[in-house]
This record gives sequence, C-alpha cells and structure tokens, in this order.
Amino acid sequence: MLSLARFSTRAVAVARPLAARSRSMMVFEQVDGLPVGKFTNLKEANVEEWKKSDAIFNKVATPDLMAERALSMFKLLQGVNIGNMVDQATHGLQVATRAHRDGADEETVVCALFHDLGEVMSPINHGEIAAGLLRPYVSPENYWILAHHEVFQAYYFQDAAQLSIRDSREHFRSHPHFDACVHFCEKWDQASFDPNYNTEPLSFFEPMVKRIFARKPYWHPDHAQDPMNAAKMEMAEGYPSEGRVEVDVPASKKAKVS
Repeated sequence: MLSLARFSTRAVAVARPLAARSRSMMVFEQVDGLPVGKFTNLKEANVEEWKKSDAIFNKVATPDLMAERALSMFKLLQGVNIGNMVDQATHGLQVATRAHRDGADEETVVCALFHDLGEVMSPINHGEIAAGLLRPYVSPENYWILAHHEVFQAYYFQDAAQLSIRDSREHFRSHPHFDACVHFCEKWDQASFDPNYNTEPLSFFEPMVKRIFARKPYWHPDHAQDPMNAAKMEMAEGYPSEGRVEVDVPASKKAKVS
C-alpha cells in the first residue's frame, strides 16, 4: 500500500502536541517544508492563508499520487474471494485484459480494471464507488456504465441466484448507454471468472491508470449537462490543479448524453 510517511515525517518535526487531554493530536505548522494555512474554520480563511493550504494540497494530491492510492485500493483485493475460482483482483485484471484485447480505449480499460473496487465494501451499490472515484476523469457514458453495471450483471446470474424479480436492467432500456452497458457486462464482466485465462499483470495497466488520473477533471463536453458535474466544475479552482492535462475528445464521443 502507498505510504504517506514521506508527507508526514518532516511535518511531525514542526508539529506540536495539543493539550494533555488530546496528546494524540498534533497541530501542524509545516508539511514537507511548506507552511500550513492558519485557520481553524473555513469562514476565517483569507487569501494568503488559503494559498499556503493550496500549495500543500497540490503537493500531496498530484495525479501520480492519486493514481497510486487508487492502485493501492485495488491491491487490497488480492486474495479476497467472494465465492468463485478467482479473487477480486484477478477478476478486475481479467475484465480489463478482455477489454484491452477487444480494442477498447484506455479510459474504458481503466474503468474495467476498477469496476468492482467497492464490491466487498458495499456490495449492493458497489458500481457507484468506482463510478464516483473516476467520475471527473471519464466520459459520462463510462461513468453511467460503472454506476449501473451490477444491475446489468444480474441478468447473467438471476436464474442461478433465483431472483424473485428478473431483468431489472429493463428499467433502463430507453437510456442511450443501455447497449454499451450490456456490451461491458456480456463481453467482459460476466465472462471473467476463469482461472485459466491469460490475464495481464497489474503493471501492464498502471501507466494507463496514471494517464487517466492526470486528466483535467470534468473535461468531457457533456459533463456540464449533469447539475452535480456543473457545480463541481464551478468550484474546481479551489482544488488541486497542477499536473493536469487537457483531453482531446474524439468526435464520436461528443454527442453523448449522460
């Protein structure tokens, strides 16, 4: 797992303990050699102190470090088995490998890798965990696929699980991303529990993950159609922005509606 020690060791040297009743807490004066913003609530922050805070935030939330933290979460799935012949990490790698070999773009491959990141954290809505993590960096279509994929995946196990209500994906039949989600589950997700499949290692996908997290948040022209995306785009200047790159949107992806 990613260690945060490199960001805290020097900070501890210039931190002081709070009162005796809370000695486990420290008051930070510097982080990695940079002075912290001196405010105890956001209402009292001013421009000068906010700039100090922002400089540190940018330092500890670089695209590479964000990607490493996401990859560390994925590595926690190694050895986690939910009752089939492969663990959750292998399943994710296999879905991503199938997507890559089928010619999916890099963004979709990364979505495939992380799609079940939250399955053992919140099983019934795990798609929303990966979707929320990647939302600013992927197209509205891929966000929708991630958020809905477990509903579409149920189509393939509903008989074995003896679900009393079948074909729940039909609630979304009229949605413009319905067919894309069917494709994701049919071709890659539901097929990826095979211990004999020649799966690419995580190192193969790591550069892709770093490139996706290096994107400027909410880059897609359709992101602004969603009110939540639009609101977050308005406040983006208050969050880390260093090292982000603009994304060239293929013409085929400019007409999507979230």
